[in-house]
Parts: sequence; structure tokens; C-alpha cells
Amino acid sequence: MSYQELVDRHQNTLQAAIQAQLQRHFYAHWNEVPSGKIYGETANAEGQKAFEQRLNSKFTDLLQHSEDHWIGEEESPYGFALNVLYPQTSTERLIANLQSAAQQWQSLSPETRAAILIEALERASKHFFEIAYATMHTTGQGFVMAFQASGPHAFDRALEAIAMGVIELSHIPSTVRWEKPMGKFQTVANKSYYALPKGVGVVIGCSTFPVWNSTPGIFANLITGNPVIVKPHPKAVLPIAILVASLQQTFADLQLDPHIIQLAVDSSAQPRTMELVLHPAVALIDFTGSTTVGNKIEQAVLPYKKETFMEKSGVNAIILESVANLNAVLDNIAFSIALYSGQMCTAPQNIFIPDTGVATPEGVLDFDAIAQRLIERLNALLENPKMGPGTLGAIQSPATLKRIEKARSLQLPILRDSHPLEIPQFPNARTATPLLLKAPFGATDIYEHEWFGPINFLIPAPSYQAAVEAVTRSAQLNGALSSLVYTTDESKKQEAIANIALRGKTPLGINFTGFIWINQSTAFTDYHGSGGNPAGNATFTDSAFISRRFNIVGVREIPGTSA
Repeated sequence: MSYQELVDRHQNTLQAAIQAQLQRHFYAHWNEVPSGKIYGETANAEGQKAFEQRLNSKFTDLLQHSEDHWIGEEESPYGFALNVLYPQTSTERLIANLQSAAQQWQSLSPETRAAILIEALERASKHFFEIAYATMHTTGQGFVMAFQASGPHAFDRALEAIAMGVIELSHIPSTVRWEKPMGKFQTVANKSYYALPKGVGVVIGCSTFPVWNSTPGIFANLITGNPVIVKPHPKAVLPIAILVASLQQTFADLQLDPHIIQLAVDSSAQPRTMELVLHPAVALIDFTGSTTVGNKIEQAVLPYKKETFMEKSGVNAIILESVANLNAVLDNIAFSIALYSGQMCTAPQNIFIPDTGVATPEGVLDFDAIAQRLIERLNALLENPKMGPGTLGAIQSPATLKRIEKARSLQLPILRDSHPLEIPQFPNARTATPLLLKAPFGATDIYEHEWFGPINFLIPAPSYQAAVEAVTRSAQLNGALSSLVYTTDESKKQEAIANIALRGKTPLGINFTGFIWINQSTAFTDYHGSGGNPAGNATFTDSAFISRRFNIVGVREIPGTSA
């Protein structure tokens, strides 16, 4: 198939994605429902079988030159070892592998690259169910969430990056004839412009969302002509390895060097992140993870002026002031707290309730009444055998269980204790229900840093205004990726927007009920992260997320002067 045929085949998809980007309306290219009617009646069973066949074996699908050394340490939070081994490729070999691939990829037009990348995503989407099981059994996500987060939602984020790349690159004409009137004569020059990729991109994955958090950086690099090295978390390699292998196969089928993208595995005992990001050939670094590691990377590469796109820890908050439907509100908050055991960068941690109480159709309810009602709604969710286990999922890292114990030792009143939740299919699963603690408003040393996992603080605030100021200050000092306010008062809503959103530079939700939650960030319409507070310096996916990955070089020539 010629490149022009690919461009024609995927033109409608690209244009639909571009329009969605520009208009910010709902658009989803891949369906988020893991239904047999949509993906084929046998797709789920085949995906599960494909995943199970990966276990206790070597991952041999990668099309990249590697040393004959195999490593792997993944364990399912649901109670078994994966025993998948991956080829380890030295950093120098990775860089050598991509030299010719980089030149070949850079020579293609943005439109051609976009078509190739959409074709690669379409082919990789045939692995949605396999990737879902791989995600479930490396991260601990429930199956439906794993399917959505590492499949349709992650691929939509990838398509979003491709579309934004085409938008940004289309602003740059390839050639122009420049004429400057100067009285009786004019000066004429032919000008050419080249959008040049900055260099090798390294995308550093995380253990909880190995695909969703990686695809924006991967495809932002690729659409702008930069080759990519993907460095997954050693505990969550398989989901992204399947995607990388599929992309490599597509490139090879299209007569392109598959080393345009490569996988760089490491181990917990011998990490290689710093070795990769400090290599002179590496110009672009995408990172998702803790503030401690993120800051270390930023400081290390600062003297070398590398571009960094960081998503780090944040402290997300909810304020309850007044509601139109208390049960609908508390159901929404309970689901947000329980979803994937709070192991999301957008999960709420702090819940502020003014001392004046919360105005409801039932009257004004005080802190204790609201806390009790929230616990009741949370328990009802978790005790539902059809909803509880799948919503809660499993705990990815044993360190999170230790963090729960540390929170218990704070000597704060325990409003709801954490305990394991049985998952019948996986009796050895590592689980923990949310721990709810009551924290004094002045205990900022406790609740104004991230407690990653199912740990929440309910905080009585002297007033609504004091709560808004506390959330704003925390975002400015410690970062936040999401926030949520419940108020039926228009002036109080505007106060939240003016402070939390505009001063704190934090994405803000207002009066969420039903099927929209603080945890969500939807491609083509939501900007994930503002880049304006300490939780990160980048946004999925704004113009800067793309434009910082290339330089523009101009060539000027006076016509008719060739020797």
C-alpha cells in the first residue's frame, strides 16, 4: 500500500479528530464498551487466551536489535507472578538502532506520518482485550477500567496528539515567495521553512497507567518526527510492550525501519532512567510518577536544556457547600473515592465540609451527618458484589498498604477503616477499601501532601471561603490535577473558579453527579493537567505539548542568482 493510499484511507479519521480538538466537543474514535457486539463475540476470550499464553515465557514480538539478556519481574496484584521475560537492550545499542530510522522517519511529511500512525493504532486496537488483561494483571485495575484506560481512552489520547501535531505543523508553510515593495522596485526572496525534530524522545512509564500516561508523549514525539524510546515501569511492562511490538510490526510492514520506536526495560534493582535521560542524543523526556523522581530528573537534565514534559504528584480536593440532590452527590463522591482504590493521579484525597454545614433539600446537615451518609453510600457500593470488586480493583504496590498503616498511625479519628475486600475469582488479590480519617483544618502538614492510594481526609473548614483558600493554596504549593466543588450559589461558584481554577491553575469540576467524575479526563475535550502548578509542567494535549518537540529553520534565497 502506498503512503498516499494510507493518507486517503485515514483522512476522515484525522479530520474528525482535528475538528474535535478545535471545537472541544465529544469525540471518541474507539468504543469504550468491551462488548462482543462491538469488537466481536470471541474478542474477549481470544484476548484472555493471548494474555495467558504470554505468561511464563519470553516476549519475542519486538522487532529491535537487542543483547541476549532477558529480564522481568512483574507480579499480578491479583495474586500470581507473570514470569514474562523481555530482551534488555543497552542504551548505546538503542541509540545506534535508531540512527537510520530517525532519518527515514524525519523525511516523511506530517500528513504521511499521521496516516502511518493512525494505521498503526488501528492495527494495535485489535489487541485491546489482550492489553486489557495485561493491564489488569500488572496494575490491579478492574477489567473494564483496564480495557478502557489502556485501550480506547489511551488510543484516543494518541489520536489527539497526532491531530494536534498536524494542526501545529500545518501552520508552517513549506515555501513562500516573499516580496517587499520599495518604491520603484521591490526586493524578492524565495523562503523555505523546515520543522526539524529535536532528537530522541524518552517516555518513562508508570506502574498504574502504563499505556494511558505514555501514549500522549509517544505519539507527540512520533508525529513531529522524533524517534522514541519507551522505558516502562519494571512492574508494568507487558501492556506497553504489546503496543510497542504492534507499532514496530506496522512500521516494518510499511517498509519502514521498526526502530523508530523501541522498548527499554530495566529492573527495580538496576533502574536506568537517569542513564537514558542523560544520554546526549536524548532531547525530549516525558515522565509520569512521583514528585521525588520527577524533580530528580528535572534537576539532572537542567544543565543540558532538554525538554521535559512532567506529570508528578498532586493533592486533589472536593468542597461540599450546598447540593440539589445529596444522594446523587454522595454516590458520585463515593465512586470517585473507591475507583481503582484511589490509585489515580486525579483521584480526590481531601474533602472539605464547612462548619456551617451543607445545605441540602433535607435541610442543613453538619459534618457528622454528611460523613455518615458518605460512608453509607461508599459501603453500599463496595458491598455490591457486581460493582464493588470491579470498581475497587487491587493494590498495585505493597508500599500502598504500608502507607495505609502509616495513615492509621496518625492518631486522627477513623471515620471508616480500611480492610481487604474479597474477590472470589482471585482469593490472593491484594486489596484495601478506602480509609476515611477526620483531620483538623489546621493539620496542613498532614493532608497537604499526597497520600497515594485509598486514603481520604474529611476536613471541617471554618467557612466555605476558608476551604476555597486552602484548596487554592495547596494547589499553588503542592500541585493538583483535579478539584471539585459543590455549590448551588452562583457567587460561590464564581469564587471557586476565580481562586481554585484561575489562581491555583487547577482543573475544576462543579456539581458532578451521574456518569462524570473528578477522576476522569477525556480526550479531545479535557486538558489533562494545566502545567501551571507543581503537579506538572505539561498538558495533555495543548499546543505547547507539540510545539516544544520541534524547531523551525528557514532558508532564504534571492531568485535568479544561482551560479
